[in-house]
Amino acid sequence: MTVQYPIVLETEASGVVSAYVPGLPVYAAADSYTKAERAIRTVLTAYLDAHPGSRADAQVRVARVSDRPRTKVSIVGVATLVGAGRRATKARTSPESGRRGARPRTTRKSRHAKSTGR
Repeated sequence: MTVQYPIVLETEASGVVSAYVPGLPVYAAADSYTKAERAIRTVLTAYLDAHPGSRADAQVRVARVSDRPRTKVSIVGVATLVGAGRRATKARTSPESGRRGARPRTTRKSRHAKSTGR
């Protein structure tokens, strides 16, 4: 069975990159993001080997902040981070077709026009 754990990476004021797993006592720090990822992977592996069956009791959400015309904060799913929203083409053609996320409308020739070559 595969379990996915969220990992948070933060750059401290000193330039050190801290990494932790929400819901578990798993922390690491390093000079760069790559080294911090490697360190947190090692620490998480050691923790899960020492505590089989352990699971993080955490959910990850994203705060989307809009500052026009005034600040508005919405809580959205993690899919927002990876761009699981509409594609640019769909977003651009939505107003044209009148449907949200719709495919672009194509002009189709009628059967009569196709058969007569018009």
